[in-house]
Amino acid sequence: MLELRPLTEHIGMEVLNVDATQPIDAETFAALRDALNTHSVLLLRQQPVSESQHVAFAREFGELQVHVLSQYLTTPYPELYVLSNVKQDGKAIGNHKEGWNWHSDWSYYDVPCFGSVLHAVEVPPVGADTLFSSMFAAYDALDEETKRLIQPLSAVHSYSTYYAKAFADREPLTEVQKAATPDVIHPLVRRHQETGRPSLFVGQDIVKEIVGLSPEESDALLARLNAHAVSEQFVYRHKWQAHDLLIWDNRCTMHQATPYDDVAYRRVMHRATVKGSERPQALV
Repeated sequence: MLELRPLTEHIGMEVLNVDATQPIDAETFAALRDALNTHSVLLLRQQPVSESQHVAFAREFGELQVHVLSQYLTTPYPELYVLSNVKQDGKAIGNHKEGWNWHSDWSYYDVPCFGSVLHAVEVPPVGADTLFSSMFAAYDALDEETKRLIQPLSAVHSYSTYYAKAFADREPLTEVQKAATPDVIHPLVRRHQETGRPSLFVGQDIVKEIVGLSPEESDALLARLNAHAVSEQFVYRHKWQAHDLLIWDNRCTMHQATPYDDVAYRRVMHRATVKGSERPQALV
């Protein structure tokens, strides 16, 4: 049986009795998945996993997906996407300053990912926290009129739009990368695949527009929903320690990275991403 300790009222549990550096039985993995379905974010402290152990652990949640930005797959395992400010021989080993807007990972795919497993290899002593917000709680807290308004609506998720805004100072996406990430349409409210619970499905920058609304109406509604979705009462702020292993369900959360002194300190994070198995399902 898992020993769990709440991180906040609405989102997150710390798992106290699982060691990801050791073999884990099927019953324990089933319990971890059940806990993730219920609590959306799981924290395992003091998990100095090797790259191979990280990949093996993440793979127990499902097939792993390789990131389209292949220049940041700099470990021997292409399943691990590197987030880092470190350079080796003058070349970045990972993507730096990514995710500073609220988003769910890979929502720009027709079938978005199931979840992510992030290992803190090296962290700065201050800063670089990650914020997580419960989209279950955000949806539940909407007034009934807003729920009725948004339930039948869909929105365009656009990686190219996000990339142009977030990384205007970098090389543009290659034609191959653009072809791999066309714009997609998803419902504004999605039903969780395992639990059936409704959640808000929005995001800053990646969500370009709401289908069927004028640009002014779309911008206003998205701004309102995005602001509501990350209200303080729905948010857990994670302060990283070295060798934290954090698992989150991208189907019902958003998250955001925060800045740190990237001149004074090094940061190295390895993320494995678990593929999704179906398109987001609307409530209506």
